Amino acid sequence: MSFAKKMARKRDLAMRGNEHKAHRTANRAERDVKMAYRYQMAADMCVRKTALRNLSAVFLYAMHQYEGFGRSRLERLRDKMQNVFECIIGKYVTLPEIAEFLSNDIGLECGLAVNNPKASHHRQIEFKAVQQMSAAFLMAMLDEFGYKKKRLGKAYGYCAALSDEIGDKKITYDEINEQMVKIMSKKVAA
Repeated sequence: MSFAKKMARKRDLAMRGNEHKAHRTANRAERDVKMAYRYQMAADMCVRKTALRNLSAVFLYAMHQYEGFGRSRLERLRDKMQNVFECIIGKYVTLPEIAEFLSNDIGLECGLAVNNPKASHHRQIEFKAVQQMSAAFLMAMLDEFGYKKKRLGKAYGYCAALSDEIGDKKITYDEINEQMVKIMSKKVAA
């Protein structure tokens, strides 16, 4: 075999090795991207779950504090909110549709269709959860308890006031969740 052929063969073998190495590197990079995506999804779900738990506790606690809802009415409200929320998640109804309904038919402007593109990724997730839970709360109060514009606005105002207290650090989400566990675990008088 001539020297040129030996060098060409050696170069071909080296290229095959480099191709294999490049393929391995590409597979590793693809695997790392998939893992990063999984970790990001898990973190996003954790943020969303925490926000939804805290928001539902705030809505229920506000109705208990300001409207005097007991365990049975709170359970009805929670179940109705869950039903409306599942409709929003299942895309049977959208937030703009709910906002339009509340605006046109009830006359209540609640800002459900407003977005904030400058917020961080996790803040956007929390903001979307607030919008979805607010819509579920308003529709549940309308459907289950017959609240209209004045009472619905007042109830939403109670929740906003409670949110301000949380912002001012007068009360925490953990305290609200603890109170809701106590309230929901009380026995209902027969």
